[in-house]
Amino acid sequence: MNQNDIISTVEATAPETFKIVINACFGGFGLSDEAIAMWRERKGITADERTTNSDEIERDDADLIAVVEALGSKKAGDCRYSALKVVEVPMWLREKGWHIEEYDGSEHIAEDHQTWC
Repeated sequence: MNQNDIISTVEATAPETFKIVINACFGGFGLSDEAIAMWRERKGITADERTTNSDEIERDDADLIAVVEALGSKKAGDCRYSALKVVEVPMWLREKGWHIEEYDGSEHIAEDHQTWC
């Protein structure tokens, strides 16, 4: 097997998308106590180590995604104003860069762009 065959094999098996958690309604992103406890358990973080806030968790964290998918949109959210959603985006966003934009708490994923001043 030569170098080109190896690269072709890796490209063929690489995922085309990755997942990010956003809030899909007006109100704001937040995790329920149950979701935070489940996430901490998956990470092996004990309750007495330190408090975990929702905004400290990376939105593309595999354990966060698993928790939201397991609990569902409403149960994973912290109140009636959170409707968490797992969104699949193209893998090329990892290289290009991405961020979460929001309007009154309703979020969407945007590609980073270069700016100069």
